[in-house]
Amino acid sequence: MKQTHRDTALYLWLSLLALLGFYYLYCAVDYRFLHEGRLGPSLFNKQIWYISHAALALPVVFGAPLQFVPKLRHRSRQLHRWIGRAYVFGASGAAILAVHLGANSEYEESRLSIVITGLLWLFFTLAAWRCAVAKNFQAHRAFMIRSYALALVLVWLRLMYDFQDELFFFVKNEVSRDGTREWASWVIPLLVVELWLSWLPQLRPNNWFKSTPLRGVGKAS
Repeated sequence: MKQTHRDTALYLWLSLLALLGFYYLYCAVDYRFLHEGRLGPSLFNKQIWYISHAALALPVVFGAPLQFVPKLRHRSRQLHRWIGRAYVFGASGAAILAVHLGANSEYEESRLSIVITGLLWLFFTLAAWRCAVAKNFQAHRAFMIRSYALALVLVWLRLMYDFQDELFFFVKNEVSRDGTREWASWVIPLLVVELWLSWLPQLRPNNWFKSTPLRGVGKAS
C-alpha cells in the first residue's frame, strides 16, 4: 500500500511537470515567435537558432517525464532506451544552442547565467548517457534528474516571473530583479536536487563517515 501511494504521488508530480512544461513552452513560443521584433533580425541572425532550440526542446518536455515511470522502464526497456536517445539528442542540441544564444544575448545581465546553465545541462545530459552505456544505472538516474531539473529552467523561470512580487520583493530595480531571477531559476532547483540526491543521504545514520586507520599508523617503525 505504501509503494502504491509513492507511485501515485510520482505520477501526479510527473504529470504536473509535463503540463507546466507544455504550458510554459507554449508561452515561450507565443512570446518569441508570435510577436513582431522578438525572433531576430534575419534567418541566420538568431531566428534559426531560436527555432532549432524550440524544436529540440520538444522531446525533452514530452519525453523526460516518461523516463521516470517505473513500469515503463521495467516492461518496455527498448522504448525507454529510444526515448532516452531522443532526450539526449534534444537536450544536448538545445543546451549547445542555449550557450550560443546566451553568449549573444542583448541582456548583458543574463549572459553568464544562461551560458553556465547550458554548459551544466549539457554535462549532466552526456554524463547520464555515459553512465547508462557503462550500466551504472544509479549514477545514470542521478544525472538524469539533474539534467531534467535544468531542462525545466523554462518552467522555474516563468513561475518565478509570475510570482516575482512575492519571491523577489526585496529587489526593487527591474533590471536587477531580472538578473536575480535568471540566476535563481537554475541555482535553486539544482541546490534542491543536490540536497535530495547527495547531502541528505550522507546525513543518515548508516552513512556516517567511518574513519579507517592509515597504513602504517600505529605500527612500530
